[in-house]
Amino acid sequence: MSTRRTHPRHGERGMALLMVLVTIAMLTVAVVEFLHQSRVELQTAANVRDRAKAYYLARSAANFSRLILYFQGQADRMSGGTLKLYQLIPIESDLTKAFTSGELGDAFGLKAEGLEKKRGFGQFDGSFSATIEDEYAKINLNSLDSIASIASPAVAQLVSLIAAPRYKPMWEAEDAEGQTHTPADVVMAIHDWIDVDNTADAFNPEAVVADPFSQSGVFVPGTGDEDSRYDMLRSPYKNKNNPLLTVDELHNVRGVGDDFMDEFGSHFTVYSDPNLLLNLSSVNDPMMMLAVLCMQPENMALCTEQGLPQLLEVLALFFEFRNLMQMSTFSVPNAQAIAGFFSGQGATLSPYFLKNLAPFSDTFSIQAEGSVGEVRVVLRAVVKNTNSGQEIMYWRVM
Repeated sequence: MSTRRTHPRHGERGMALLMVLVTIAMLTVAVVEFLHQSRVELQTAANVRDRAKAYYLARSAANFSRLILYFQGQADRMSGGTLKLYQLIPIESDLTKAFTSGELGDAFGLKAEGLEKKRGFGQFDGSFSATIEDEYAKINLNSLDSIASIASPAVAQLVSLIAAPRYKPMWEAEDAEGQTHTPADVVMAIHDWIDVDNTADAFNPEAVVADPFSQSGVFVPGTGDEDSRYDMLRSPYKNKNNPLLTVDELHNVRGVGDDFMDEFGSHFTVYSDPNLLLNLSSVNDPMMMLAVLCMQPENMALCTEQGLPQLLEVLALFFEFRNLMQMSTFSVPNAQAIAGFFSGQGATLSPYFLKNLAPFSDTFSIQAEGSVGEVRVVLRAVVKNTNSGQEIMYWRVM
């Protein structure tokens, strides 16, 4: 008996082929998704690893900065504050690696054994750097509620800084609530934010500019409610009625927006002594020095549109003189030498202003950065040198 061979129908063969293709497609999608997810997880783990490395590199830069500031405190007692170690010693990883590997010693013809050969010190991926600023080179906003002899020149310097003609377009722009503000509005709002009462004070900027060293009160008590500035907002709130703890708190003050903070935020502090003016020997910012000069009534002719080009030339000469002195003597001019320089150029610094300047600097801000691959971590801190060591007044990782 013969067996007849059967052949699958054309429809059955097509269905089997379709099932095979669908199965292969599903397996392909699953494999591709698995590979993609594996790559994502691997990259995520690498980013976490690199962020941890970058964070500790930033910490290393901050610790180097704190060490330099410790010795800065020792140097201040010997030099009277004119030796700025933190401006002379760069804090960056390439210099550290050169030092630990012995390359720095070899460059000076010295025999040096690299520390990394013993403990791997200085062998790390990535880089770090840090910058240090003297908080006494800035305007302490809490001084606006200090004694009149400090508040008045502090207000005059603040007005001189933020009311400069070049910032007129910023003051003409509307805020998120559709309102415009003047420099005087913001100065008074800052004062009302930090003072202890609930009464909106009055403020005459022209009187302060005309006589910034007056012993009379800068702000005159008014009759209005200082919270009225905030009651009309979409999300109303109250004045703090306490000193500012961070400069970032200014964002809560009516009239202070992102453009204001971007332009002026780096010129303010809340960490120095509010009963002292700035330390003139620490000012490295031309804008701050310009504000100092233009708050002096005797210099008004130089601060006009016609006199400003001459004043800017004087400022350029001053910073050239300052840098040359620091390179040649490792010291910067003190307040009296600075006053003498500007006097020779036709600009005056009031004896009363010089009398109330901070005689020392003990509070500094640090911005440390660590980078590994494409990951970057920024650490910001404010430290104060004390008799017993250092106090960390602010610490933020970004």
